[in-house]
Amino acid sequence: MGMRTELSKEGKLGIWKVLTWLLVFEFFFVFNNNVFNLISPKLVDEFKVAPSTVSLVISMGTLAFGVCSIVYTILADRISMRRILLVTCATFPIISVLGVFSVYHFTLLILFRVLFGMSIAAPVALAVIIALRYFNKLEAAKLFGFIGAIFQLGAAFGNALGGYITEHLSWNYIFLFSCITIFSIPTIYRHMPQEKSRQHSFDYAGVVMLTGVVTLIILFFTFKMQYLWMLGAAIVLGFIFVLYSNKKKDPFVDLRVLGIKGVSGSLLVCLIFYMTQAAFLFIFPFIVRDTYGMSLSVIGMFNMFTNILAFATGMFSGRIIKAIGYRNMVILGGGFIFTGLLVVALFVGFSVVPVFIGLGVFNIGYVLFFSGYLSNYTQLLPSQFHGAGVGIEKLVVQLGSSIGAAFIGMFFGASFMSKALVDFSGRAEAAPFSNMSVILLVLIVAATSMFLFIFKKNVKPQEALIKQA
Repeated sequence: MGMRTELSKEGKLGIWKVLTWLLVFEFFFVFNNNVFNLISPKLVDEFKVAPSTVSLVISMGTLAFGVCSIVYTILADRISMRRILLVTCATFPIISVLGVFSVYHFTLLILFRVLFGMSIAAPVALAVIIALRYFNKLEAAKLFGFIGAIFQLGAAFGNALGGYITEHLSWNYIFLFSCITIFSIPTIYRHMPQEKSRQHSFDYAGVVMLTGVVTLIILFFTFKMQYLWMLGAAIVLGFIFVLYSNKKKDPFVDLRVLGIKGVSGSLLVCLIFYMTQAAFLFIFPFIVRDTYGMSLSVIGMFNMFTNILAFATGMFSGRIIKAIGYRNMVILGGGFIFTGLLVVALFVGFSVVPVFIGLGVFNIGYVLFFSGYLSNYTQLLPSQFHGAGVGIEKLVVQLGSSIGAAFIGMFFGASFMSKALVDFSGRAEAAPFSNMSVILLVLIVAATSMFLFIFKKNVKPQEALIKQA
């Protein structure tokens, strides 16, 4: 493991101030996404477009965020992070103001959602790199827990306030809320160290090919795997990219990172976990609406409470890791996710109460998993591979999130899903959802078992600090 950049106590305090602002950026990213998910039906009516077309508001913004996250994290190994943050964090509020004008045309809305994702990707993605570069393992793990917690808080406010804001204001004012981030500029300017950029030739061809591969894969799953040519083109372009990168003297992505012991397997674990998360969150509104007849606004309010519970858990993740260790944190998270899915699988045909309890336990599990997993994964990476390693991890998260909904969607309407395996309520409408929860249960067990095989030793923070020193 490479040496961290050592800072004075005052220097670390300044970095924490910067990271606090970066968490604010993450909050607005999640908040914005949740609101636009919630108001999709309104956009269909307002712009007179098909629901499948409106889905581009989410998918294109997410795609831009995913691709740029990879680019920024890899550039962090070569260009001063201070410079990247100052440029993107100054651009983002401007784009947020301009986003208000997206109400005039659907194309403008797509454009500003793409620009929104491109600019906010830097502060959200680089928070992880900053933690790795300037803090020890326990301090970084605390930040990872905060990231998971803020994700839940952003989702909570998006679920709770999205409908209210849209009803009493106009949906385009959602963009204005994130303008507060303009006040991050002085903090970043004052407290981010002025690192020297490393002399590297920039691999433009590698950037274009990687962007093409990621775009094709995410779009393939966004469009429910209807266009096989997208997958075929992604595979061909990916093969060319691998050959090119292996021969290039200074490639954009150093693929040697995948050869580091444990990295490939760990990324597969990540893919399965986030695929499962996306799949369950996709089917949950259908579970509550089709089984219990609840409105989407009521579902949003209940989701808010489970998000806040998960947020509170994430804020204490540092203490939990200190008590049980990094590996055990992932096991605990996997156990919570398993329990949440099991509760839904068993009781989905009965009262709605255990179903929401299951969602709450599920969300807590992901906050715990994220903090523990990222702590373990990043310890596999030598310092020179931090940017490439975290960038690839971000790619895997985006792929998992894209694949999840498409994967579970294949089971909707399938005849073999009508006979419940573990739900004994006898309600026909509940059987498919119970079975889908069982399928996701199997995936979580497989991924957790794989993680245990890769990370055989549980390390507590005190031991890690001694080793790191």
